[in-house]
Amino acid sequence: MLSGTFLGPCDYVLSGLGTSFGAMLYSRLGSASYVIRLETGDDILASLRRFAEAKRVRAAVFEGIGSLNRAKLGHYDFKKKRYTYEVVEDDLEILSLAGNISTMDRDALPHAHVTLGRRDFTVLGGHLDEGSLANMVEIVVQKLPGKLVKAKDEEIGLNLLQLPREL
Repeated sequence: MLSGTFLGPCDYVLSGLGTSFGAMLYSRLGSASYVIRLETGDDILASLRRFAEAKRVRAAVFEGIGSLNRAKLGHYDFKKKRYTYEVVEDDLEILSLAGNISTMDRDALPHAHVTLGRRDFTVLGGHLDEGSLANMVEIVVQKLPGKLVKAKDEEIGLNLLQLPREL
Protein backbone atom coordinates (compact mmCIF):
# COMPACT_ATOMS: atom_id res chain seq x y z
CA MET A 1 0.00 0.00 0.00
CA LEU A 2 1.34 3.37 -1.01
CA SER A 3 1.00 6.36 1.24
CA GLY A 4 1.90 10.01 0.97
CA THR A 5 2.83 12.23 3.88
CA PHE A 6 1.91 15.89 3.54
CA LEU A 7 4.84 18.22 4.38
CA GLY A 8 3.49 21.58 3.28
CA PRO A 9 1.29 23.26 0.66
CA CYS A 10 2.75 21.16 -2.18
CA ASP A 11 5.38 18.89 -0.64
CA TYR A 12 5.03 15.17 -0.04
CA VAL A 13 6.97 12.06 0.81
CA LEU A 14 5.98 8.96 -1.14
CA SER A 15 6.50 5.80 0.89
CA GLY A 16 5.17 2.32 1.40
CA LEU A 17 6.75 0.13 -1.28
CA GLY A 18 8.67 -2.16 1.05
CA THR A 19 12.29 -2.29 2.07
CA SER A 20 13.79 -2.04 -1.41
CA PHE A 21 12.78 1.63 -1.66
CA GLY A 22 13.09 4.45 0.82
CA ALA A 23 10.95 7.55 0.87
CA MET A 24 10.82 9.73 -2.23
CA LEU A 25 10.42 13.50 -1.92
CA TYR A 26 8.22 15.24 -4.46
CA SER A 27 6.15 18.35 -4.91
CA ARG A 28 3.09 18.83 -7.07
CA LEU A 29 3.10 22.03 -9.10
CA GLY A 30 -0.32 22.66 -10.57
CA SER A 31 -2.58 19.94 -11.88
CA ALA A 32 -0.11 18.10 -14.11
CA SER A 33 3.46 18.92 -13.01
CA TYR A 34 5.67 17.38 -10.35
CA VAL A 35 9.21 17.85 -9.11
CA ILE A 36 10.93 14.73 -7.72
CA ARG A 37 14.14 14.72 -5.69
CA LEU A 38 16.20 11.54 -5.66
CA GLU A 39 18.79 10.90 -2.97
CA THR A 40 22.12 9.06 -2.84
CA GLY A 41 21.80 5.50 -4.14
CA ASP A 42 18.35 5.90 -5.72
CA ASP A 43 18.08 4.21 -9.12
CA ILE A 44 16.81 6.87 -11.51
CA LEU A 45 14.66 4.70 -13.81
CA ALA A 46 13.30 2.51 -11.01
CA SER A 47 12.37 5.67 -9.08
CA LEU A 48 10.62 7.18 -12.10
CA ARG A 49 8.74 3.91 -12.67
CA ARG A 50 7.72 3.80 -9.01
CA PHE A 51 6.53 7.41 -9.12
CA ALA A 52 4.57 6.86 -12.34
CA GLU A 53 2.85 3.78 -10.92
CA ALA A 54 2.01 5.53 -7.64
CA LYS A 55 0.62 8.62 -9.40
CA ARG A 56 -0.94 6.67 -12.29
CA VAL A 57 1.11 8.56 -14.87
CA ARG A 58 0.56 6.94 -18.27
CA ALA A 59 1.96 9.70 -20.49
CA ALA A 60 4.60 12.26 -19.52
CA VAL A 61 7.81 13.99 -20.46
CA PHE A 62 10.57 14.74 -17.97
CA GLU A 63 13.86 16.55 -17.62
CA GLY A 64 16.38 16.72 -14.83
CA ILE A 65 19.68 17.86 -13.41
CA GLY A 66 21.92 16.67 -10.61
CA SER A 67 24.70 14.19 -10.08
CA LEU A 68 25.22 10.43 -10.43
CA ASN A 69 27.76 8.13 -8.82
CA ARG A 70 27.06 5.29 -11.25
CA ALA A 71 25.77 5.51 -14.81
CA LYS A 72 24.82 2.61 -17.04
CA LEU A 73 24.83 4.03 -20.56
CA GLY A 74 23.62 2.28 -23.68
CA HIS A 75 24.07 2.77 -27.40
CA TYR A 76 21.76 0.98 -29.84
CA ASP A 77 23.30 -0.75 -32.87
CA PHE A 78 20.64 -0.75 -35.59
CA LYS A 79 22.42 -3.40 -37.65
CA LYS A 80 22.75 -5.88 -34.76
CA LYS A 81 19.45 -4.79 -33.18
CA ARG A 82 20.84 -4.62 -29.66
CA TYR A 83 22.27 -2.26 -27.11
CA THR A 84 25.86 -2.25 -25.94
CA TYR A 85 26.42 -0.89 -22.45
CA GLU A 86 29.16 0.80 -20.50
CA VAL A 87 29.06 1.36 -16.74
CA VAL A 88 30.83 4.44 -15.41
CA GLU A 89 31.39 4.61 -11.65
CA ASP A 90 32.42 8.16 -10.75
CA ASP A 91 30.84 11.42 -9.65
CA LEU A 92 29.21 12.67 -12.85
CA GLU A 93 27.29 15.91 -13.34
CA ILE A 94 23.99 15.56 -15.19
CA LEU A 95 24.17 18.23 -17.86
CA SER A 96 20.88 17.09 -19.38
CA LEU A 97 18.42 14.32 -18.51
CA ALA A 98 15.43 14.01 -20.83
CA GLY A 99 12.84 11.38 -21.53
CA ASN A 100 9.28 10.21 -21.54
CA ILE A 101 7.00 7.92 -19.58
CA SER A 102 4.73 5.59 -21.50
CA THR A 103 3.25 2.17 -20.82
CA MET A 104 4.09 -1.29 -22.06
CA ASP A 105 2.07 -4.34 -21.06
CA ARG A 106 0.12 -2.00 -18.72
CA ASP A 107 3.23 -1.07 -16.72
CA ALA A 108 4.83 2.38 -16.56
CA LEU A 109 7.91 2.54 -18.79
CA PRO A 110 10.29 5.49 -18.38
CA HIS A 111 12.80 6.00 -21.19
CA ALA A 112 15.69 8.42 -20.68
CA HIS A 113 18.74 9.82 -22.42
CA VAL A 114 21.44 11.66 -20.52
CA THR A 115 24.45 13.89 -21.12
CA LEU A 116 27.04 13.73 -18.34
CA GLY A 117 30.06 15.84 -17.44
CA ARG A 118 33.22 14.32 -15.96
CA ARG A 119 35.71 15.86 -13.51
CA ASP A 120 38.06 16.70 -16.39
CA PHE A 121 35.19 18.52 -18.17
CA THR A 122 34.83 15.93 -20.91
CA VAL A 123 31.30 14.86 -21.79
CA LEU A 124 29.63 11.50 -22.43
CA GLY A 125 26.08 10.40 -22.89
CA GLY A 126 23.59 7.92 -24.21
CA HIS A 127 20.56 5.85 -23.31
CA LEU A 128 20.25 5.73 -19.50
CA ASP A 129 19.58 2.23 -18.20
CA GLU A 130 18.53 0.63 -14.91
CA GLY A 131 21.36 0.63 -12.40
CA SER A 132 22.17 4.34 -12.81
CA LEU A 133 22.41 5.68 -9.26
CA ALA A 134 21.90 9.20 -7.97
CA ASN A 135 24.06 11.31 -5.74
CA MET A 136 21.24 13.84 -5.88
CA VAL A 137 18.89 14.34 -8.83
CA GLU A 138 16.00 16.75 -9.38
CA ILE A 139 13.47 15.80 -12.06
CA VAL A 140 10.50 17.76 -13.39
CA VAL A 141 7.71 15.47 -14.66
CA GLN A 142 5.06 17.00 -16.92
CA LYS A 143 2.04 14.71 -17.13
CA LEU A 144 0.32 14.61 -20.53
CA PRO A 145 -3.36 13.91 -21.16
CA GLY A 146 -4.20 10.41 -22.32
CA LYS A 147 -1.94 7.40 -22.52
CA LEU A 148 1.22 6.57 -24.48
CA VAL A 149 1.72 2.88 -25.33
CA LYS A 150 4.89 1.15 -26.53
CA ALA A 151 5.24 -2.21 -28.25
CA LYS A 152 8.17 -4.13 -29.70
CA ASP A 153 8.88 -3.28 -33.33
CA GLU A 154 10.41 -6.48 -34.74
CA GLU A 155 11.88 -4.77 -37.80
CA ILE A 156 13.83 -2.18 -35.79
CA GLY A 157 14.20 -4.24 -32.62
CA LEU A 158 13.12 -1.50 -30.22
CA ASN A 159 10.05 -0.74 -28.11
CA LEU A 160 8.36 2.09 -30.03
CA LEU A 161 5.44 4.39 -29.32
CA GLN A 162 2.28 3.15 -31.02
CA LEU A 163 0.83 6.25 -32.67
CA PRO A 164 -2.42 6.00 -34.69
CA ARG A 165 -2.12 8.93 -37.11
CA GLU A 166 0.07 9.74 -40.10
CA LEU A 167 0.49 13.05 -41.94
